[in-house]
Amino acid sequence: MKKIILIFLSIIYLFGFNNEIELFDTLFQVMLNKKKIKVYTKKYTHLGKNFIIVNSCKEADIVLGELNCSKPRFVLDYYTLKSDKNAIGGFYWRKGRPQLRLRRANLEKYNLFISKEFEDYLE
Repeated sequence: MKKIILIFLSIIYLFGFNNEIELFDTLFQVMLNKKKIKVYTKKYTHLGKNFIIVNSCKEADIVLGELNCSKPRFVLDYYTLKSDKNAIGGFYWRKGRPQLRLRRANLEKYNLFISKEFEDYLE
């Protein structure tokens, strides 16, 4: 567990992530192999210059949060990640520490890819 947290913090330091938005930006660009990503979310009103927030699931490339949709879903809560078998991964805080988890089977299901920097977060 300590190793995973150290790796995650190293990635944050190496890539200069100041917050989760920058992490989402890098991770989603790699997974979707796109520069501009259409995101369906209710949690965020602004995600950054590389994201386009859309109002419907049909328009989206990825869903961010606990919304019911047939697109790849990235959740923001530990309990939702554990209960949602269709989520591709999740980012959440647990005991004051950032946690990133990616599900290999669901990434493959949606034909999504990750770079070597994120392979340590696969389950």
